[in-house]
Amino acid sequence: MSVLSWLYGAGVSLRNLRYDRNPEASVQLPTKVVSVGNLTVGGSGKTPIVAAVARELFARGERVAVLSRGFGRRSKSDFVLVSDGNRVLASAEEAGDEPLELAQSVPGLVVAVGADRAEVGRRLLEKLGPSTLVLDDGFQHRRLRRDLDLVCFDAKEPVASLRLLPSGRLREPLENLSRAHALVWTRWSEDAPSDELRRLVEGARPDLPSIRTRNRLAGFSPLDGSEALGAESLRGRPVGVLLGVARPERVLESIPADVVFRAIRRDHHWWGETEVRALAEEAKWRGAALLLTTGKDAVKMKFRTALPLYCIRIETEILDRLPL
Repeated sequence: MSVLSWLYGAGVSLRNLRYDRNPEASVQLPTKVVSVGNLTVGGSGKTPIVAAVARELFARGERVAVLSRGFGRRSKSDFVLVSDGNRVLASAEEAGDEPLELAQSVPGLVVAVGADRAEVGRRLLEKLGPSTLVLDDGFQHRRLRRDLDLVCFDAKEPVASLRLLPSGRLREPLENLSRAHALVWTRWSEDAPSDELRRLVEGARPDLPSIRTRNRLAGFSPLDGSEALGAESLRGRPVGVLLGVARPERVLESIPADVVFRAIRRDHHWWGETEVRALAEEAKWRGAALLLTTGKDAVKMKFRTALPLYCIRIETEILDRLPL
């Protein structure tokens, strides 16, 4: 382990020790709180699990609200109501890309953002009275107590990355799964996770229930409201791809098309109109028939270009019962 990783780990341990020794440091809200988080930085498939958890709770008759930090938003407001369950009330600049994507993709879902999610939850309870709060990216946010901690782990995560930041991708040591109530494997398949990855992750907490989930390509939704395309409709066709996500390679491997142009940006990139129009012209020159992007990118692309823009629709299937 590098010196920087050791120092990072020491800081994480001290912060957790504060909450372990002083339960009063956490806020208890008068409703059920479910946290969906992870141990690694970006790209573990957490946001689709938040959406799946919300839909499952809706099916059980719950009134659901999601609390998010709104990472990458441009607003500094301490409380933004992104959706009241009936309509979307905020822009990507105000809400952040992932909260807005959740609000648009899950009908009836209340979404709010703010740095102090305990305070955001309190204000939501006063305004709208949800029966269950879902804490997005909440495993490290210990200020708000929760009744259930779900920790997502990418089944295709390279074993070599299981080191603390900055040497690897771990936010916390694997043994901190001791705080979790269930492990959620994302992108599960016949050959993933590997035996070694399962041994390392599940071995850190052998009694922890494991929930398997997998993704499937559902199709492509046009940003201009025209007709959607089926999952196999682009097979062999030339396309351009615009991605501002943590793990772009994971998106690229899901596209059954001939990618003749790609523009890769850092996670949560803010796409400008001039930038996207120029990229569309280049993709068209390279032979692309259309442009593809992700849901979190699409909420920041409300403009016309030389090529039609389509959002890649990925659906998450939960193979085991969630302990909600």
